[in-house]
Amino acid sequence: MRLAIAVALLTTLAACMPLNTDVPRGFDLSGDWLLDPELSDPPLDLKAIRRREDRDVARGRQANAAASAAFVVQDFPVLSAERLRIEQDADSMGIRYDDGNYRDVSWGVRERDFWTVRVGWEESVLVVRSTRGDIRGVETMALEDRARRLRVTVRVDTGGEDVRAVRVYRRQ
Repeated sequence: MRLAIAVALLTTLAACMPLNTDVPRGFDLSGDWLLDPELSDPPLDLKAIRRREDRDVARGRQANAAASAAFVVQDFPVLSAERLRIEQDADSMGIRYDDGNYRDVSWGVRERDFWTVRVGWEESVLVVRSTRGDIRGVETMALEDRARRLRVTVRVDTGGEDVRAVRVYRRQ
């Protein structure tokens, strides 16, 4: 029990810590990116998630039926995207996903579609912290292999079926 409280406290503190909004030297995601399926987790199986969540809600293991992990893909489209086109400047970046969705990510704190979004850097990793009610999401974007590879790690805590995924893209 103490361990669970300590983990919850550390997670809350980390979410409140300010992120650096100055783009680190050499951190440029601009360009076209193609998924490397061998280095990436597979896309989420939304039907399987819904079946498990329906059972969890019925058994009382998931209190908030609206906090479905099945909806996470809609709010975190990188979880299913095979291609990204990114435009970046000193204040923000725009991401066009292969399904036609577009997302504007501005450095700092913003409200976006019922989410409070905090964006900035921890060392040389771009961190996007999103909160909506009890749901907490963290996306990290790290350049690897001399900026030829982009590793996107997504963690979303829904209070039910949580989402954890890594997607790796190669610069085209």
